[in-house]
Amino acid sequence: MYRFKLTLLFFGAIFFLAIPAQASSNPIEKTYGFITSLKTKRVKPIKESKVIGFDIFLKPHHLSTEYKEAIAVNSPNSSEFKHFMTPDQFRDQFGQPKAVTMKWHYFLKKHHLESVTTRNGLILHVKGKVKSINHLFKTNINNATYHHNPLQFGKKRPNCPADLSKTVLTVLGITDYNKRNISFDDSSNKTNKSDANEPNAGRAIFAKNYHMNTLYHNGLTGKGQSIGIICFGNLKRENAIHFWRSEHVNSDPQRLSVKRTFNTPRKNNDPNEDETTMDVEYAGLVAPQSNIKVYLGNQTSYVNTTQEFVDNYSAAFDENKVSATSCSWGFDSFMPFFVKEKVETPKYSQLLSIILAQGALQGISNFVASGDSGALSPEITGLYKNHLLLNWNLQPKDPITANPFITSTGGTMLPLTERFGKVFKSNLGKSIIRKERSDGLDFLWPALQRHPNFLAKYPMLIGQQLIAQGGSGGGFSSLYSTPQYQNNVPGINTFNARQYLSNVSQPAFNPPLIHGTNSGRNYPDVSGCDFSDNGYKMYQKEKHGDGWHGNGGTRDCLKTKNSDII
Repeated sequence: MYRFKLTLLFFGAIFFLAIPAQASSNPIEKTYGFITSLKTKRVKPIKESKVIGFDIFLKPHHLSTEYKEAIAVNSPNSSEFKHFMTPDQFRDQFGQPKAVTMKWHYFLKKHHLESVTTRNGLILHVKGKVKSINHLFKTNINNATYHHNPLQFGKKRPNCPADLSKTVLTVLGITDYNKRNISFDDSSNKTNKSDANEPNAGRAIFAKNYHMNTLYHNGLTGKGQSIGIICFGNLKRENAIHFWRSEHVNSDPQRLSVKRTFNTPRKNNDPNEDETTMDVEYAGLVAPQSNIKVYLGNQTSYVNTTQEFVDNYSAAFDENKVSATSCSWGFDSFMPFFVKEKVETPKYSQLLSIILAQGALQGISNFVASGDSGALSPEITGLYKNHLLLNWNLQPKDPITANPFITSTGGTMLPLTERFGKVFKSNLGKSIIRKERSDGLDFLWPALQRHPNFLAKYPMLIGQQLIAQGGSGGGFSSLYSTPQYQNNVPGINTFNARQYLSNVSQPAFNPPLIHGTNSGRNYPDVSGCDFSDNGYKMYQKEKHGDGWHGNGGTRDCLKTKNSDII
């Protein structure tokens, strides 16, 4: 389906949890408090003298045609197969003409705002002082909300020429400073990195298990290609260079470049985000002769905004230099809540489809992690004081992990036999995986079933997602209908499952196998080993230690010293 045979799929957002040796004084309260609520942090007010940025997203022309052609150019049985576009050709057919965007530039300049247009003719990146933005939009940016009119964020509509107003689909970034646009206080989840013993190099694992040596022997090493890493965490270049040098692949510093994309500058106190670091290191390792281009946006909170995703992907497609992109970040399933609060545009999934379809039309293969909460997806059902109230269901609403114009990548587990429970001074026997399987924690169930009192004694294991929601994400997305290319594929829109947890996350033993059908975008599309033996080796130099440690993706890592599972 794609024109480049060697690209990197990296699986999943990475979260590590330090397992306590003993239960807390009130473990049940702590457990279900974690599952059912989440602490929040309010966005701080911003001064009128501050310079910020936002996007005006213009209406595309012939949207249905864009979607159809994005599928056609990637379908081998189509006469349009591999008839890819340039960004300028995309604009000519689907974007707004220069006459429109120039009028916007002149209008915004009169209101003391600077602007540039993306090559696709659909996005105006705008910067200026809060005072000028408030004046133009007749609002106060500290309490701006969405209205039916795409340019309205206060009680009054802005004085904008009618011929320009009708070209606007939505605006992104104006509402980011409203205190309703809360961020998540995940400080209680801050933990130490995995202490995995003797982690493995990922290239050897991939080469062995997925027959990649044949590709390498045929010269398919990524030479002449570039991989784009879509990320929202910082990177120290020297870590990746050191890692590649240690793994005896191309460590020329010139193969790695970083582009900070357009979005509002934010202070990020972590100069060395391990998720970005690992994505970059393994892109350059698995495709050892490729160039790596990092498109770095500044994450505003635990949950990314539509603007940040749109800006990062637009930057990659504007340049049109990468063969593929890889992204391990996602929206989770919280967007409907923010739309209800009027601090996120209701058009968020449509915007992502427009941009990702552009990438498909340009022949860029895009990959994204399928998530790490297993079959269950969290959603926000309400807000009480400084706590979000959570629910878990089987209707994932992350608009990017299941987008029909992106390849969703899940995680698997390789065969293993491990001791279970020693960390808690318990002997629960061994847990066995006999052949490669999807990444999920139900393989622990036989041991738990033999010792049903274990979770009653240590219920925090449920709350810490080691039991309840750990695993590679996937299922049926309710945001998108089943795409044409999935029709007539065996198994599509069907499922076989066991319900290991009750509706209140209580363990259910001996659950029956149930069968059924559903509809929507089926995902993930492909899967591969996301965590093997004691973890994939990565290098991230910090204040203490030698910089080497084990890491993994898509799910929480269960390993500790001596190859024990919890």
